[in-house]
Amino acid sequence: MAWESKRSAVSALGLPRDVILGDVLVSFVGNCQVNIENYRGILIYTDTLVKIRAKNCRIVIQGENLRIERYTAEEMTITGRIHSLEFQ
Repeated sequence: MAWESKRSAVSALGLPRDVILGDVLVSFVGNCQVNIENYRGILIYTDTLVKIRAKNCRIVIQGENLRIERYTAEEMTITGRIHSLEFQ
């Protein structure tokens, strides 16, 4: 099934995109915590930059005192002073 057909079917059936298509989920708690689900791996990890590989994009988080507080195969929690998050 082509990518657009899959997206249309998911939308029409009301299915959760993150489960069916493997979309990354990002949620914030203020500017001091970000939770990421459905990622593939960590590309760069410093106290000012975290770059994460997801299925369809890269996620770049910039800030101060960044730290991966929680890390499992399905999700991670990054804390610190978050200045920006960018999808590439």
